[in-house]
Amino acid sequence: MEKYRVVFQLNEEDPLRINLVLSNIRNLIADLGGENLEIELVGYSNGVKIFLHSSEYAEIIDNLMFSGVKFAACSNTLNAMGIKTGRLVKGVEMVSSGIGELVRKQSHGWIYIRP
Repeated sequence: MEKYRVVFQLNEEDPLRINLVLSNIRNLIADLGGENLEIELVGYSNGVKIFLHSSEYAEIIDNLMFSGVKFAACSNTLNAMGIKTGRLVKGVEMVSSGIGELVRKQSHGWIYIRP
């Protein structure tokens, strides 16, 4: 069976939105099974802040990575905010731009979710 490929986006640091997207990811894994999914969360603008190892969400991100979820941070945003990659949770990948990553994923048939 082909895996479902789903890309989520996060571009704000509102705790309600952050908890919603993380909950949506966990619920999707519980419903369809991690072995049937390829999931990526793309963070740009203020959304990249959850990827900081000092973030209150760092442990959740670690756990989701263990479940196979990929996390992608926008290089443009990190550069604009002066955030060095060493401040990110280990395993967070860099992409040239968050919007570009979303466009690439969707053009390759990924399902796009913006909670």
